[in-house]
Amino acid sequence: MIGRFSRLSLLALLTLPLWSCGGEDGGNADRTVEQSSSQPRPGGIFRMNVLRGDPNGLDPVLVDSKHADDIASQIFDKLIDLNDSLKLVPELARSWEVSDDGLSYTFNLRTDVDFQDHEAFDGGKGRRMTAEDVKYSLTRACDPRERTKAFWGFKGKVVGADRFYRSAADGSPIDGVEGFVVVNDSTFRIDLVKPYAPFLFILVNSLGSVVPREAVEMYGIDFARNPVGTGPFRFEYWKEGQEILMTRNPNYWEVDERGNRLPYLDTVAVSVITDDNTQFQNFVVGKLDELFNIPTAQVETVIDAETMELKGEYRKFRLHTVPAMLTWYFGFNNTKPPFDDVNVRRAFNHAIDRASIVRFTLNNSPYAPATHGLTPPVFPDYPIEQIEGYDLDVEVAQAELAAAGFPNGEGFPEIAIHIYNEPRLVEVTEALQAQLLQNLNIDLQIRPMAFPQLIDLAESGEVEFWGTRWYGDYPDPETYLNLLNGQIVPDDPTAPSNPNSSRYDSREYNEQFNDAISTIDYLARMSKYMAAEQIAMDDAPILPLFYERHYRLLAPHVHGMRLDPMARYNLKRVWIDQGATEADA
Repeated sequence: MIGRFSRLSLLALLTLPLWSCGGEDGGNADRTVEQSSSQPRPGGIFRMNVLRGDPNGLDPVLVDSKHADDIASQIFDKLIDLNDSLKLVPELARSWEVSDDGLSYTFNLRTDVDFQDHEAFDGGKGRRMTAEDVKYSLTRACDPRERTKAFWGFKGKVVGADRFYRSAADGSPIDGVEGFVVVNDSTFRIDLVKPYAPFLFILVNSLGSVVPREAVEMYGIDFARNPVGTGPFRFEYWKEGQEILMTRNPNYWEVDERGNRLPYLDTVAVSVITDDNTQFQNFVVGKLDELFNIPTAQVETVIDAETMELKGEYRKFRLHTVPAMLTWYFGFNNTKPPFDDVNVRRAFNHAIDRASIVRFTLNNSPYAPATHGLTPPVFPDYPIEQIEGYDLDVEVAQAELAAAGFPNGEGFPEIAIHIYNEPRLVEVTEALQAQLLQNLNIDLQIRPMAFPQLIDLAESGEVEFWGTRWYGDYPDPETYLNLLNGQIVPDDPTAPSNPNSSRYDSREYNEQFNDAISTIDYLARMSKYMAAEQIAMDDAPILPLFYERHYRLLAPHVHGMRLDPMARYNLKRVWIDQGATEADA
């Protein structure tokens, strides 16, 4: 079943490009871009909010959540980035070349980029960025002494990365990562162990951000709360649980098509409101300039499901909406009882009525129930309807549970569903809890906690069952399939397993996954990805729940905002019509 907010069938979507764009008056159900005839104006403040609470830190090697990445991306630049069409484009690298054998990536760096002015530098003046800074930054992602959560991006891929990590962990670090090579001040090369087709996409994550050694050494562990980069906005302060403030970097290197220096905004203020209804009201009364995602209870009041137009008093705002590169799911710890038993995992998957949760719990606001697997239906040439996942089948669910030794739920251990305090997750968890009780006679308690705490517990293998979501890190199915890559599961059961928190490790899956990521031919790679995902779905290492749809409301004075399936925040071209703001006031 497809959510009724979609005017496209699932199959039709899969024949379309990754995104759909339409003007604010175009009547397109996948409306992502505002068309404006006005010229951008400098100045003003943009006020946004993060629902998930304070991020765990803004050091690029610690960023492991979307809301942290949304903020860090304004402070740091990367070698390469994605444009509004999710195509790779230069950023700190002017260009790049890949060797014929797919083993070497050479980046030709910009020579006009300075770090933001900061007291860490001589005289407080930001110095020029060079290839040595790129090497230093990427090496930190491989250094356990930096508490890195980014090693997954280079583990088993870059020459010498694994050896460097092990040596640093053992207390006798070798001198750098062999595969990170400074050719000269403006040329940097990365050498791979073997071809890895989606490698460039990995570098668009926060782990690809460039940081200055001076600031890292000045702050030490506190660099995570005092970030310094080359990006369009400078970090000013962080009031825990209240606000993160960033201001315009006056020395930013990029200019627009008319030669005006970016960014346009003077200030970006990020509030920390964790209740979605409070966030909604703050937006409606003008305390926020943007609302990302509408509270479930308000969706039918705000949006006409047939026309995808705003209703009533909300017509003064602008709506952007697009199917999301985002899947909500529940994770099982595959190495601990009871979820080390595939029959238990399959029983849970068959016991859940995903369509009912989408329709009644979430008012049809998601794109679709996740009945085909983990990967959302937004990748061209990846027809997920061919992947056999799970939907409600109570008879099969009960038979699987009995096969695991728990007939009618008897003797099932007392475990909890761990979640973080996000309203959407709370709503679906309560529905899931009720369905497990009704269909399997299993009564699980819900234990909410702060997002960073839950992520740490899940990655360290300390919880059995938890709810979360996964935003694609880049536009390739590998960003989802890597969540099930057993080769990144550590031997130590207490060591962090990121991003494979489920600790699923299947030799058959790993071999198929390796074959896929080594395949340069795009269509052949998609076919091999699908074969790998089917292997995993048969083993039920997780419980996919639904595929998300993004909604964004903008105040009428906000221009230049874009919405893509990844819902990335690129604020350097956003501008405020201050005359309209004054008129609204």
